[in-house]
Amino acid sequence: MRWAVAGYGDVVERRVLPALWALGQEPVRVWGRDGRRAARVAARHEVPYGTDDEESLTRGVDAVYVATPVVRHVPLVRRVLAEGLPVLVEKPLAGGLLTEAVPETDGGPCAGVAYYRRLAPAVRRLRRELAGGAPDHVEVRFRCAFDPGPAHPMRWRTDPALSGGGVLADAASHRIDLLHLLFGRADEVRARLGRRFPAGAERSADVELRWASGLRARVLAEWSDAPPVDVFEVSGGGRVCTLARLDSGHLRCGATVRGAREEAEWLLPPALNPHQPLVADFLEAVADGRPPVCPLSQGRLVDEVLVAAERSSAADGAPVRLPPADRGATPGPNPDDALDGTDDALDGTGDGTPPLTPRRPPTTPAAIAGPARPTGA
Repeated sequence: MRWAVAGYGDVVERRVLPALWALGQEPVRVWGRDGRRAARVAARHEVPYGTDDEESLTRGVDAVYVATPVVRHVPLVRRVLAEGLPVLVEKPLAGGLLTEAVPETDGGPCAGVAYYRRLAPAVRRLRRELAGGAPDHVEVRFRCAFDPGPAHPMRWRTDPALSGGGVLADAASHRIDLLHLLFGRADEVRARLGRRFPAGAERSADVELRWASGLRARVLAEWSDAPPVDVFEVSGGGRVCTLARLDSGHLRCGATVRGAREEAEWLLPPALNPHQPLVADFLEAVADGRPPVCPLSQGRLVDEVLVAAERSSAADGAPVRLPPADRGATPGPNPDDALDGTDDALDGTGDGTPPLTPRRPPTTPAAIAGPARPTGA
């Protein structure tokens, strides 16, 4: 498929374009408001065109990847879908920005949100371990350093009018999406957001999600210079399952059975470039006529939590009920469907086959997928 990529930031250079090349795709255009920068990024990754001409975004391509600042996500997704093209958009879909939902129609173009951790082998294993259980509490803790100066290229993330929020939208959104994947849509949110940047984005967030079943999840997220933390822990019924570092792939589950403690551990690291299995799933979804691993309606659920958290924080942590469930929402496919019954970690394609080799070898360091982004996104 021929792809246009909207955006030219870190995630495009280190993840999106390398993933497209590795999967045998053909990126033909990089678009952004700064045409010169778009052209430079395109040249570094051997993409024929880099431009600031928005009209050209959907011209002569088969699909579009949107990786702009969040404020442009929904308008560009609407534009692409109106042209009848598939679109994959970075997370969050809209964040805390109050935008009208993008309608999804049966038989319409494939459209998904890049919540790639749904495809992580350790998350799939955790989902299996939780099947049939009744957890009552989830603890999610995230911390990393992020304090961009005025000239930093990621400074826009500190302005909620551009980013849709601070640490909650940027990093915790992935963790909130996993809560939805594992436990379904929450019913109520309570939150306190603080330590804001001058433009208004929060550096710290303390959010509690509640379900009608009685399950509660606490999400603590912050950008600070304190030691980094990234824990996802589920407990209930005398059993505890912990991903001590979410992206390490190290899952540990323990329970007390007849007075004896039983432990099990798995090491299921994610793909070096987590966008490669994400794009691979999207390509399969387009070919098979099914929803991608995270369709737009599932991505909207995270946005609802972010909006509710801001409202709750403004009301001194008062509970905010989430909107009634959308009966027309498109459920995401079960990410476990591609598993072959083994406990082996999935490779970069997400389907048990050897990773695809790049169509051409990278020619610059920027063309090689790197480690996780420093913000935890």
